[in-house]
Amino acid sequence: YLDIIRNLKPGLTQLIVHLGYDDAELQAITVDHPDFGSAWRQRDLDVITSPEFKKALEENHIVLVTWRDLKKLL
Repeated sequence: YLDIIRNLKPGLTQLIVHLGYDDAELQAITVDHPDFGSAWRQRDLDVITSPEFKKALEENHIVLVTWRDLKKLL
């Protein structure tokens, strides 16, 4: 994700992540989905909430917006 952030071109970009905890509940729910199971969702969460990710956003002048923000522009 950090490489994606560092290489974004100006404009609007949607970055989709699947956040979750690698706990017993999510492991049970995603047991048949090893490619996008609980461990992967935990990694997404760890990256998105890391100081390095926040720093990359700031250094690359990236502003996070909500769907509500976008709706106001349309």
